[in-house]
Amino acid sequence: MMFLMRSAFWLMVLILLIPTDGAQQKKIYGMAQTAVADIGSFCDRNPETCASGQYAVNALVQKVQYGARMVQALVTDHADGFGPGLAAGLNQAAAVGLAAGESQPGATAASTDNAMMPVPSAVPIEPTPWVQSDPQNTLSPRDLEEEWSGPNV
Repeated sequence: MMFLMRSAFWLMVLILLIPTDGAQQKKIYGMAQTAVADIGSFCDRNPETCASGQYAVNALVQKVQYGARMVQALVTDHADGFGPGLAAGLNQAAAVGLAAGESQPGATAASTDNAMMPVPSAVPIEPTPWVQSDPQNTLSPRDLEEEWSGPNV
């Protein structure tokens, strides 16, 4: 029921945004063209912002590729329990990927661009054990006093 109400609401919003006459359509079309032209020239006006954005996107893409290689290696290593057909298909896909010039998942991915940070190899991280030590007595006597909450409490 809630889905139908949400759908009706968004349908009404969409209907309200549709232009009704030719002049209004031309005005909206002109505004859309201006917005697209403005977005297209953004990097010309702000080259530093685009450079840092490109660096961030490249780092994200590199991390996604590395994660995909790790998942592929994990699935390939554990596919033996799922049957011979799946394991053979995954091993063949891994061999094709390595033949295409991709590095192995455990190796450090070296970048040809000096601006890109290299992705480190997978290192298992052990959780830090909770070590409960003696209290450090960092509170002063004034901190230990109760706050005054008024005469009617």
